[in-house]
Amino acid sequence: MTSPDVVLDLRPPRFSTALYGASVVVAVVLVVFVLTTPGPPLFTAAFAAFAVGITGYNTATVLSRVRGHADGSLEVRNRLQTRRLQRPDIDRVMVGRQGGAGSVRRVELLLTDGTVLHLVATETLPFPGQRQVDEQAAELRRWIEGPRPPSP
Repeated sequence: MTSPDVVLDLRPPRFSTALYGASVVVAVVLVVFVLTTPGPPLFTAAFAAFAVGITGYNTATVLSRVRGHADGSLEVRNRLQTRRLQRPDIDRVMVGRQGGAGSVRRVELLLTDGTVLHLVATETLPFPGQRQVDEQAAELRRWIEGPRPPSP
């Protein structure tokens, strides 16, 4: 449930969430199959560990989000880290790629200290998701340009 002070809420696309659900089902089926099929114990353990690792990574991706609050703070929950920024900490909003052409697209923040913060919650495939990434970047830009709290 979203708090009333949250004025911006960016989450992974529905398509990514649906793929995550399908990947969990496939991972469970494969792990059960490998555990019930006789085979080398080392392979069984390695396969189960790999499946758990991939499922954990995908779970962290689906649980990522970006929340802009009315008080001018931005909470960025990525896979392994949550950061809380203030509007003045953000220099600009950009749309970038995780890799080369045809790779995952996402919104990125250039911070005033020169670092780039990738927003995992906005990652999407390049072709069907390009418009969504552009819309999320525009929404985030509007939030950044929004009302600023008075200076003390």
